[in-house]
Amino acid sequence: MNMRTLRVLILAAAAFASGACQSGQRPVAAAAPVAAPVAAEPAPAVSALASEPVPSAQADWGALFIAGDHSIKAFDNATRRFYAIIDRKPDVNLSRLTSDPSIAPSENEIADIGTIDAALGYVTKTQREKCLVFMTSHGRRDGFYLSQVNGTGAILPPRVLDQWLDNHCGLRPTVVIVSACYSGVFLHDGMEQPNRIILTAARDDRASFGCGAGETYTYFDKCLLDSWTWAYTWTELYGRTRACVAERETELGATPSEPQAFFGGDVAGLEMP
Repeated sequence: MNMRTLRVLILAAAAFASGACQSGQRPVAAAAPVAAPVAAEPAPAVSALASEPVPSAQADWGALFIAGDHSIKAFDNATRRFYAIIDRKPDVNLSRLTSDPSIAPSENEIADIGTIDAALGYVTKTQREKCLVFMTSHGRRDGFYLSQVNGTGAILPPRVLDQWLDNHCGLRPTVVIVSACYSGVFLHDGMEQPNRIILTAARDDRASFGCGAGETYTYFDKCLLDSWTWAYTWTELYGRTRACVAERETELGATPSEPQAFFGGDVAGLEMP
């Protein structure tokens, strides 16, 4: 695509609830929008937080894993495990971003506006790769929380992710998994395209659970990862994950998060990597 300018709405974010994966306060102020340029050429390599294979020109999948916050370990735990699952597959390009500066090998591995854009460009270096993006963090009704942006935290809205996917994945089969409270918002604002599958941890008006300090994974992430080896298609994975989440939330006595999904007509039967 031609060079375009992305504008990301920076919103101050503060404390979080211990169990639900949502922000605990409304933004106290809105900073001036920050321009995020889209790379016109392939982005420089962004290494992952684990041993990373040399990118292959024949890679079938490019996968990016994003932990948007480091207030609890559950988010990095999920991206680390998901990365390891996909890393066992042949012909994949992978990158993993953290929000914890204490474990990031360099600033290029910290989840920020520029690094996410660059990493997505890295894992889709040719026109062959199918796209997979897994994002896990706290959420709010207007988007996905990134704790390291602008020094105070920011919300990544669906329209910006949609534009990144257009720029780097184009019309190729694309799977986006957003694990956060209110993540059903990522089924709006242009995200629903015929070449995309979108799985979210909750409805756009519901919280998701498992963000307590003692949790290894959020409920949705654990159910998704535990269901992986029993599924062959994304449709089947979604069904198993949704049933698992419902069972755990019933045990908790919580208001159901109701994970959501969209399956574009061009990829409804797409197999998992």
